[in-house]
Amino acid sequence: MAPGKIAQTASATRNGKPGPRSVSIGLIGLGTVGAGTVKVLLEHQRELERRLGCKLKLKTICSRSIVQRDLSWLGQPVEITPDWKQVVRDPEIDIVIELVGKLPTARAIAQATLAAGKHLVTANKQLVAEHGMDLVERSRAAGVNLGIEACVAGGTPILHAIREGLAGEHFTAVYGILNGTTNYILTEMERRGCDYREALSEAQQKGYAEPDPSFDVEGYDARYKIAILAMICFGQPVAVEHVPVEGITRIENVDFAYAHRLDHTIRLIAGARRCTEGSIEIFVRPLMIPRSAQLAAVMGALNSVLLVGNKGGNTMVTGRGAGGEPTGVAVLSDVVQIARAIVSGGSTTTPLGYTHWRPARIAAPDENEVAAYLRLVVRDQPGILARVCAILARHRINIDSVLQEPAHSKEKLPFVMTLEPTREKHLTRAVKEIARLSFMAQPPLLMPFSQLP
Repeated sequence: MAPGKIAQTASATRNGKPGPRSVSIGLIGLGTVGAGTVKVLLEHQRELERRLGCKLKLKTICSRSIVQRDLSWLGQPVEITPDWKQVVRDPEIDIVIELVGKLPTARAIAQATLAAGKHLVTANKQLVAEHGMDLVERSRAAGVNLGIEACVAGGTPILHAIREGLAGEHFTAVYGILNGTTNYILTEMERRGCDYREALSEAQQKGYAEPDPSFDVEGYDARYKIAILAMICFGQPVAVEHVPVEGITRIENVDFAYAHRLDHTIRLIAGARRCTEGSIEIFVRPLMIPRSAQLAAVMGALNSVLLVGNKGGNTMVTGRGAGGEPTGVAVLSDVVQIARAIVSGGSTTTPLGYTHWRPARIAAPDENEVAAYLRLVVRDQPGILARVCAILARHRINIDSVLQEPAHSKEKLPFVMTLEPTREKHLTRAVKEIARLSFMAQPPLLMPFSQLP
């Protein structure tokens, strides 16, 4: 759709007043999110049209397997096609919703949509994290809108809150629980005392975790999301591959027992903060956080984002971060915003919050000074503590406390050291040396303490 089409179609009048018109939608991808989006649209269609003052028409659905699927639940006539190019080329379609999973296909659809002068809504976090600036420039050149609300935290409207509601704020940091699968696993381990495998199996049975959960539990999903949040909060694009990432697969239920003795809990935190020298610290990793921290109260499959501003203080937004219908709500929030612009002939949005960016300089994580939790699992014998302490002393690391839960096997005996603040590079070197000791039954686990608000 050429930019001039917006003004032309929006100018239809009836009795001298703006008349109702129809905004047509083409949806590509009918997986979990695609089906959820369609269901929300059909269920809320009248309400959405009341908000808009115009009709929303789902004209075409595209899916590779669509001819084999029962679509009787739609309850209304909709064109179907297995060819996404047919959707992009259709001159009657105003907004294309891209909900396919694979990056090459999603990128091809996005670029073709914008080249055709059509508005684009996408939920593909990898596409936006890796190619967001390019898509913004293409949409700006075409005079169309780009919607990305569903890329972070599903049905939680965090990107709109940052971009619009808090546009006057100067953010110093953003922290989040950005993956419902990992948060469900950790909080079930904490709540019930079950082990990681049991909690993961239950998450899979409930549909929170994929059959292959590695994308979630290794932290890669959250890494894309924190890269997007850093762009929107700081106006600094981050290369995703430069974001350090660590998952939750090594967390055991005994770690929660020790954490509670220290009045802490464990969450997979994705964070980004401005450093004094102009660089950005950014990471995804499990952290020991105080049980009084706001993010410590986020349980189950919820997502939550904590924004730290230098004027308005802390703002936290919590909600369902996954699932077809919650994510569909976020998709449709973009559709509504774009449809309003179509009807009014309004200008395009700035989906990443900035019109100009400064490349991010990532702070070296090993230069941070952190206090840490060190869990060792050993085959018990005399002299273990002395040898570990000698290594820590050699790396100039002070011990704050030593804790040991009772009633564990002597062949796999866990104990914990809490370490006073020191540079992370010293901790990393010491832990590598400790891991080589003959009595170690499994590799050491190191988690920083973080004083989140």
